[in-house]
Amino acid sequence: MKILFINPPIYDFSAYDLWSKPLGFLKIIDLFVKNGVEIFYFDFLNRNHKFYENLKVKKGKYGCGSYYYEIIEKPEIYKNIPRRYKRFGLPKEIFLNYIENVGNLDFIFITTGMTYWVLGIKETIDIIKKFYPKTPVILGGIYATFCYYDAKNLNVDFIFRGKNIYSFFLEFQKNFKIELKFPDEIKPYWNIYEKLDYLVVKTSYGCPFSCWYCGIKQLEPEYFKLDHKKIVEELSENIEKFKTNDVAFYDDALLYDFENHLYKILFEITQIYKHIRFHTPNGIHPKFLNRDVAQNLKEMNFKTINLSLETIDKEREKESGYKVNFKDFESAIKNLVDAGFTKEEIGVYILAGLPAQSPKEVLNTVKILKNYPCKIKLAEYSPIPGTIDYEIAKKLYRELPIENPLFQNNSIYPLWNFENKWEIINLIKKEIKT
Repeated sequence: MKILFINPPIYDFSAYDLWSKPLGFLKIIDLFVKNGVEIFYFDFLNRNHKFYENLKVKKGKYGCGSYYYEIIEKPEIYKNIPRRYKRFGLPKEIFLNYIENVGNLDFIFITTGMTYWVLGIKETIDIIKKFYPKTPVILGGIYATFCYYDAKNLNVDFIFRGKNIYSFFLEFQKNFKIELKFPDEIKPYWNIYEKLDYLVVKTSYGCPFSCWYCGIKQLEPEYFKLDHKKIVEELSENIEKFKTNDVAFYDDALLYDFENHLYKILFEITQIYKHIRFHTPNGIHPKFLNRDVAQNLKEMNFKTINLSLETIDKEREKESGYKVNFKDFESAIKNLVDAGFTKEEIGVYILAGLPAQSPKEVLNTVKILKNYPCKIKLAEYSPIPGTIDYEIAKKLYRELPIENPLFQNNSIYPLWNFENKWEIINLIKKEIKT
């Protein structure tokens, strides 16, 4: 059996490789590798492709960096957005040259990211169907889960929703009437890459909280932690192989039950690899950042700490399951500073563009946060189908095309539908910088 796996290009106003890898997709690859399947893999977002060798593309800190992009025409829905629209990722020609040498295939798997990146998915499918009109195409990932009924309009043969690999395996075999064995263990198949600038790892699935704006429950309904020894083994193997210096955690509740889980992982890894730098691209919960935890994170070489605050508005605390309050945030900041973290190492996410949220609320939050040693980061709200806030938005803004995946783009602040929107957004961003 021969299978081609594809990570599509991104169509968006902006995109940046901030420790971004299709972790779940790599686990699916591992499943088939362990069944003896011949694997082909094309990642449009692979910045270590030889194409980048002669490009003057900006590289960032800790293995991150910019993607190659081409400016393209904006879809009609974005015609009034005062920003350039781009296609990020390797050029189509490189992909065409690649698949010309692949030969016959039994299946083609395509992963999907943000719902509003759908045009990159369509591009990939259109190309594939010209070369392999009769080969079954399987779609999965975030867009496939949240926008299942939109995805059904694409020219694909099977759509899987969610992240449960065992469920996927059963559905896949039943749908295509084939028999394979489910391995005793599945982990991301990093060997599909020749070079990596960083590693990403997920030590737990799901989240014990139920924030109104978050869609994690649709992807990972139950919260559970993975065996910490297996995580240490996986990280050690890949640190040795790729000689990387940076590891980013993908957990949605990274510090939950810290002493019994994350601490054990960090302790074992740092005993062997003292040079590794750790990062938290996802926002972590301030209430779990006590003095001892902050000190441990500093001693174990964390370089990027992002806190979730969302807003200082008391009325909105219930929307995040009361996971954050300002007192917890102040305590977390103090503990981090006392442990030795600098302002450049501490980021704070605040949400902008929530249903019924005024720009004044965001601006007030920014002004207050400027009194604290942290970098303020706007987390623009994106309506995620199936969430509580999405349903609220549909009722509040019946005139807006919220069901359209392109309209779910966080870059356009879709629910801020007032005349001088961009002036106000620029004012907020200016306030953050000054």
